[in-house]
Amino acid sequence: MPAAEPGGVDSRQRPASRWARFPLRGGSRRRAGFRRGREWLARAEGWLFAPGDPRRLAALRIGLCGLLAARLASGPYPELATQPAALFRPISFLRLLDRMPSPETVAVLQSLALAAAVLATVGLLTRVTLPLAWLAALPLVAMTSSLGKVVHNDVLLLLCLVPLLPSRAGAAWSLDARQRPVAGRGPAFGWPVRTAMVVVAGAYFFSGLAKLLHAGPAWVVSDNLRWVLYASSDAQPEPNALALFVADRPLLAHLVAAATLAVELGFPLVLWRPRLAWLFVPAVVALHAGIGLAMHLDYSAMAATVVVVMVDWAALADRLPPGPVRLEEPP
Repeated sequence: MPAAEPGGVDSRQRPASRWARFPLRGGSRRRAGFRRGREWLARAEGWLFAPGDPRRLAALRIGLCGLLAARLASGPYPELATQPAALFRPISFLRLLDRMPSPETVAVLQSLALAAAVLATVGLLTRVTLPLAWLAALPLVAMTSSLGKVVHNDVLLLLCLVPLLPSRAGAAWSLDARQRPVAGRGPAFGWPVRTAMVVVAGAYFFSGLAKLLHAGPAWVVSDNLRWVLYASSDAQPEPNALALFVADRPLLAHLVAAATLAVELGFPLVLWRPRLAWLFVPAVVALHAGIGLAMHLDYSAMAATVVVVMVDWAALADRLPPGPVRLEEPP
């Protein structure tokens, strides 16, 4: 191919990362530190914007929007709308109100969000229905945290949906894709998936980090988890056999606390070695299942979000055996 003309751009040459063009100033040690930091930023940028499979992005759309639809259909929003104004403890933008949104407003928002989430799941007018479902669901989810206690059940789900809002999430496995040519791999399908993966890894890492910052090693070596389990069992109508089984055995309680901390702090390793997802994803699901059984706290939405985001569903689809081949009989 002929070389580019003077002043032109050679399309064969990939432009360097903006971090690679960052000028270096200062002494030799500072230059070396800047160089290492610049290299790591360039690697992170290259990983984040590497080409991706449109089917994996579609799997995130189907899984996350389907999960959002299920949460919207079963949420306590009509009951929350009737809460007395004296119990209203708003967070974020709900501070603009002096009480919960009216039942009529909640009914409209819930119907709109649910319908849009279902349409986004099947991939119909995805560029419109997905952002509409997210925007309509946001005040509903905020209502659950406006009673004096922040509820985290749906926060991870909403955060993982954010990268999908401007993306081409309907380019595959959707009704929209039936009218378009088959999309190939590209950066437009990679960065939303990897951004959602960073969100999931960060959520668990910072949860573990908060335990260390607030309690330190005592979170593991003290009787903290035992007292939490005893208190949770006492608060339930009947004694919880699983909670008491762990709490009555100090060594087991310490091991459970240490395993919890290890899973949370180690979760970002999945971004570096994707195969570790087969270790950390089941561990997180088991963690939330244990919390649900021992403490009756429902974090199933978080566990389902982790499975949807961290599993490569496109690769699993490729491993499925092909369907039966129908042989036509000769005339």
